[in-house]
Amino acid sequence: MENGQNKLVIVSSEVLPDIVLKVLAAKRMRARGEVSTSSEACRKVGISRSAYYKYKDSVFTVSYTHLTLPTNSLV
Repeated sequence: MENGQNKLVIVSSEVLPDIVLKVLAAKRMRARGEVSTSSEACRKVGISRSAYYKYKDSVFTVSYTHLTLPTNSLV
């Protein structure tokens, strides 16, 4: 990113690669206590642990209840 700063963008989940959606699913399973380890979550969603660790700190689910989007914005 510019000047070494990270920027966040909001993207529809419909256009995300499958791996990102699976990482989100694994993170959700961990957060809800459905699995006890990241390895177990990865196994259940069908991704490698290396893919999980590559993306886990970079992808997040956002709740619309806490988000106000501008009505007319350009990037």
